[in-house]
Amino acid sequence: MTFPQFSSQFLNAPDFRNPYVQGWNLTVERELPAGFVTRLSYAGSKGTRLAAPRELNAAVYAPGATTATTNQRRPYQPGLGSTPIVESVGNSTYHALQWTLERRFRTGLTILANYQFAKAIDDTSANKQNGNARTNPFNQAFDKGLADFHRAHIFNFSGLYELPIHPSNPMMRTLVGGWNLNGIISMNSGQPLTVTSGVDNARTGAGGQRADLVGDPYITGDRSHQDQYTEWLRRAAFAPNAVGTYGVLGRGTYFGPGSATVDLGVMKNFAIRERFNSQLRFEMFNSLNRVNFNNPTTAQNSANFMRITTARDPRILQLALRVSF
Repeated sequence: MTFPQFSSQFLNAPDFRNPYVQGWNLTVERELPAGFVTRLSYAGSKGTRLAAPRELNAAVYAPGATTATTNQRRPYQPGLGSTPIVESVGNSTYHALQWTLERRFRTGLTILANYQFAKAIDDTSANKQNGNARTNPFNQAFDKGLADFHRAHIFNFSGLYELPIHPSNPMMRTLVGGWNLNGIISMNSGQPLTVTSGVDNARTGAGGQRADLVGDPYITGDRSHQDQYTEWLRRAAFAPNAVGTYGVLGRGTYFGPGSATVDLGVMKNFAIRERFNSQLRFEMFNSLNRVNFNNPTTAQNSANFMRITTARDPRILQLALRVSF
């Protein structure tokens, strides 16, 4: 078969096997007074043979090599250019300690609280199998680190309270009865950050190489929101990876900002007929209007490096009417 010079193609490994995931858990449950139940659980999982694309035809580095000679330095030149190949070599692990406290609906009140302390590790996250996922095509272990979706700490609390207003008069019961209050508190620690250089200093023809650390990245002291989103970590602590290398920093080395929200709601149920009911809802999402930053830009060559340019939703108010029949 004849290929056009430096053509690009996408391959599947001939020995590709279907990935599989194993999961296990252990739970201890205890009933407490006043209708409460508590649970303590350990949950784990292991992913094996996960799809992991890499550059099969990566350019070979030599002293003096430049990005202009990438194709000429590929092993399978001049017939092939960039040639990602999908292999079933990826792995992942997940371990979590989970605690739950639940109060089943009783005397108009129900409560659910849970906390999770977890760690997720993999070779690559959010892989769509349509591009190179391995930073160093010659070393799969180079990308082993905290998964992009890793959250060490997650806490949630929710409650529903039915106001004890039950007038005997049908008209008054319709007007002032059937009110419910609900709330949800959610708090999460930050997600991992991978600091990349944004340049192909490894001279392989593939990106995603990581930056070098040349100083202390942490900025101490009491910092305002303005200071935090202007420079999350110290920019001067990072430098482009040395030519011919893939960078010294690991994957998921640092963490972005955490988040905390309080959602509140008021509901009123109207029993119009036996089979015809309606519910009026007023809800406030992020009711305290807390600023929850997204992750900063982590490409060292970007003008916005270590700057946070986006945030999650501010306070949102919603009024809704639902009819059931």
